[in-house]
Parts: sequence; structure tokens; C-alpha cells
Amino acid sequence: MVADDGERSATADDPAPDRRREVLIFLAAVLLALLPTLQLLADHGGNPTTLLKVGERSASRPAIDAAFPSVDYVSGYGHDGQQFYVLAASLPDLRQIQGNIDRPRYRARRILLPALVLPLPAGAPKVWGMFAVSMLSIGFAAVATARLARQIGAPDWVGISVGITPAMVFSLQGSLADALAFSLALWGVVLWRRRLWWAIALFCLAALARETTLVVPLACLVVGTNRERLRLLVPFGVFALWSAVITAVLPPPATGASNLVADAAVALSWPFSGWVAVGLDSPSSLAAAALVAMSVYAAVRLRTTLPELALWLVLDAVLLVLSNTEVTFAPANLARITPLAVPAFALALGAGRAPAPRRTPVAA
Repeated sequence: MVADDGERSATADDPAPDRRREVLIFLAAVLLALLPTLQLLADHGGNPTTLLKVGERSASRPAIDAAFPSVDYVSGYGHDGQQFYVLAASLPDLRQIQGNIDRPRYRARRILLPALVLPLPAGAPKVWGMFAVSMLSIGFAAVATARLARQIGAPDWVGISVGITPAMVFSLQGSLADALAFSLALWGVVLWRRRLWWAIALFCLAALARETTLVVPLACLVVGTNRERLRLLVPFGVFALWSAVITAVLPPPATGASNLVADAAVALSWPFSGWVAVGLDSPSSLAAAALVAMSVYAAVRLRTTLPELALWLVLDAVLLVLSNTEVTFAPANLARITPLAVPAFALALGAGRAPAPRRTPVAA
């Protein structure tokens, strides 16, 4: 089937992927993301707590101080990696995170990464375990991008672009769940038209790593058939069920509320208000504008060949426009809202430019 803008779309007779090329794409993407992280670690003497971004004023500081002989602090309240570590060290008893994590219910909804490193001992092994999960996730996301590239006639090496995606680099440097969630969601997109239940399982896991990935099954639901739409509601149900468990296990916060609506309100506001608050000529606003422009360009180019990917881009761009100063004060946070922008931009640039794959003739 040929799309109306001249790009090839997925067909049932696509040739089998070249496993050796995929291994090279995997390794190249990991290496690209790893280099700046290795430099960061070298600058801080290889201290694993550098990857946790422990804040000097963080609620997580006492728990981390007790687990490490030396802690590399950052100013202020730090970043999410420290929360993931404390959550991982507290499992399986979630109640232990009380007092050691800000917004416990919100953090506990993102349970997958901490759960994956549960078997590892507390301290450095858990940190390196999260680091390894992120590295593997980046590599697998690159392979998923290469698979999508083949579907639309783009060179499969565009998958390497995952390794220079800011959200993936920040995930590796900060012990975040972003790379894991992105990889799971992207593989769901690769599989959902042919292996729907496998894709649904991946979407469920992605939502338990980072709830913003629910925009991906939503995008598939919009372009799918009625039967597919009903099944694609499963990830939303799984996430709602886990949220209910968290609400039952953890007490409510001393002040304010902790539910999906209240937590969303912390990061979202009126369109562009966060951009205006930090200054339209600030690095954050300029980065946001660049990410939105890349997303829109890619969405337009991919709308016929990968409509679910195009919708994913649009939904992420909408979240970026609605982000308030909790997000827009730092370009790193903006990049985390739109992890697909760079790989999708590479896909859009390469669409239809790869030579048609050679197929082995079948003997009569």
C-alpha cells in the first residue's frame, strides 16, 4: 500500500528485520546516550548518587544519606531519581516511603522502574540497576524506531536518533523512568496492528512507568477499529486500578489533595502561560517552540503512514503548550514531555528515502 504523499506504509509482507543491523543500531544509540553520562560521572568521581540528583533540601535526603557513604548533592529539592531510589529501597512495603518522598501517591503510581530493581541490594547496586534498565530501554527504543522506519521506507539507521534524544539522555543521567516508559510505548506502536494483546501488555507497563504514556494507547484507540478500541481501554483500567490500590495503601497528604486531577493541575495551566511566565525569549520557551515545531512537522509527514504516531506527537505537543512553570523553568523538563519529537522528526525526514527492500524470490 502506498500513502497519498508518496511514502510507503506498513504491509503484511515486509521482509524480516536484519538482526545484525538492529544490534548495531541498539549499540550505537546506547553509546551516544552513554557518552555524556560517563563524562558526568567522571566529573563527580564516579559517585553513583550523582545519578540520583539528591537535593540539599529534599525529603529523600535522610534515607539516601543512610544508604551511601558519600552523597553528591544538587541545590534545592533535587530531581525525581532520588524519589525512584527511595521507592525501590522501600518495596515491597510502600508505607515506608511516607516522610521520605514528596507527593508519595503520585510517585508510587510510577512503580515499574523501582519494581524492576527490587531484587538488588540497597545502595549503589540499585542505582546501577536503574542505570542498566535505562540503557537497555534506549537501545530497544532505537530498534523499535528502526522497525517503524522500515515500515515507511525510511533508512533504519534513523533509529540511532533515540540516542541523542534529550529525554533519553536525561533519563540515563537522572535515574528516571522516561526511557523505560518510552521504549515500552514505542514497541506497543510497533506491535499493535499485528499483535494487539502484546501491545496492550506493553502499554499497561508503560503507564505504570510513566502515566503520560497513556496518550499512546489513546492515539491507537482513535485510529483503530471498534474492536481494537474496546481492547485498548485496558491500559487505562490497569492504571486506574493501580491508582486505587495506592490510594488505599497510602494515607492522604497532610495538605491539599492527591488524585489524578490534582496532580495534573500541578504541571498544567492555560495554554502558553508557562512559556510567558519564564519569558518567551528564554531558553526554555525557545526549546519548547522547537520541540512543538518538530512534533508538528513530523505529525504532518507521518499522518497517513503512521497515524497513531502522528496523534501521539500532537497530544504531547498539547501537553507542552499547557505546561506551567513547574515544567517550563527547565528545558530538561520540556524534553521529557515530548520524548518522541526527535526520533519522529528523523523518521519524517527519512520517510520514503530508503531503497525498496530486496526480497528473496520464491521458487515455483
